[in-house]
Amino acid sequence: MTMKLEILSKKVIKPDSPNHLQTLHLSLFDQFLPTTYVSAIFFYDDQPNQEEILVHRLENSLSQTLSLFYPLAGRIKEGVTVDCNDEGALFTKARADVLLSDVLRNPSDADLVHKLIVSPDPADPGTWPLLHVKVIFFRDRGFAVAVSASHKVCDAASLSMFVRSWTKAAKGFADTVNPEFAASVFYPPADISVEFPPLLEHKTKSKTKSFVFGSLMIEQLKSRASYGLLVPQATRIESITALLLRCMTKGRRSKTEDVTEFAITQTMNLRPRVPSSFLPNKAIGNLFFLPLLKETSENKMEIQETVSKLRKTKEELNELITKDSEDSNTNTDDAKERIVSAMLSYLCEVSPEAETYAVSSWCRMSFYEVDFGWGSPVWVAPGCVDKTQVVLMDAKDGEGVEAWVTLPETDMAEFEHDDELLVYATPSPSVRTK
Repeated sequence: MTMKLEILSKKVIKPDSPNHLQTLHLSLFDQFLPTTYVSAIFFYDDQPNQEEILVHRLENSLSQTLSLFYPLAGRIKEGVTVDCNDEGALFTKARADVLLSDVLRNPSDADLVHKLIVSPDPADPGTWPLLHVKVIFFRDRGFAVAVSASHKVCDAASLSMFVRSWTKAAKGFADTVNPEFAASVFYPPADISVEFPPLLEHKTKSKTKSFVFGSLMIEQLKSRASYGLLVPQATRIESITALLLRCMTKGRRSKTEDVTEFAITQTMNLRPRVPSSFLPNKAIGNLFFLPLLKETSENKMEIQETVSKLRKTKEELNELITKDSEDSNTNTDDAKERIVSAMLSYLCEVSPEAETYAVSSWCRMSFYEVDFGWGSPVWVAPGCVDKTQVVLMDAKDGEGVEAWVTLPETDMAEFEHDDELLVYATPSPSVRTK
């Protein structure tokens, strides 16, 4: 399906309580991350008021929310700090020449979704806004709100906290808990002498497809993935991840007789895993842990075996956190240092020749609760799938999972027709409206 997008207006939204005028230091891993946005787009199938009223409410409440999340109204300075100068976020109003129902009938069309999301100019990261909101009106009464925040400041959990705080303001309620920009406290900034491993550039053309795992199929997959005493009950995320990795790597195993190394990472949100004395629940930043699994094309990556290895990485992280828990004089800085050292070690172990597969779970982040006053979204899609090979999101029913998978085009042609995958998942069906 083709779609044209007309930009109607652009406006800078500043915090309604300005003059923060302070500097936020980027953390060790903020500095390492590429210049990009972490984004989500929320689709709504009804707008009871006029467009002007809707836009006015969103703009005013966004201004209020920026007073709490004030670094998002600033600008990156010299790649290592955020100048909290209240310069503002960008608010764009646009109109699509298609019906929302047309979009919802083609939910697996990632190219269509990407047209609705803004992309920063990596050539000059000091000038692009750290937050960009785009409101798109469709030919019918439907509309969408695309929210893009700098990945230098936010991870997916941070984006969820920001948007949910914004919805409270839009409905006239103040958020009583202020967010804490604590990433540089947990992951102290790097010394300028530290050299990070180079980020690999993927020059091959990629393609993104989404697949839905229904609750019944998830239960069957969990049963298959459970592994005796080691993993008596696999989780839905472990099971789906193991299946996707097995099917994603099949193409690489079949195309060459040479042994290929696979580097697999699965993003772990640290907030629910560490004590609040380590990390506040309202902490904003890239507060994740990236364990590393190293495999080769000689390994068929059986699902039970992979789930067992994924579970082990969780246990290893728990050990890093609780190693000295019985010592009443435990210094939380020791645990932080262990986590930082482990992260750096994993990053340095990734061979430039390795095929990298990254999995990020956005499940349990309440994206379907983003209600600005016109009801819950009928569909939510991530906007960063071109930088991550798998993003897992809750389906609207809260039980299923939607997997957004990005692969080189030649690999995707084989992956999307994989018989083993299609036993449990279906390419995203039409999203039902009310």
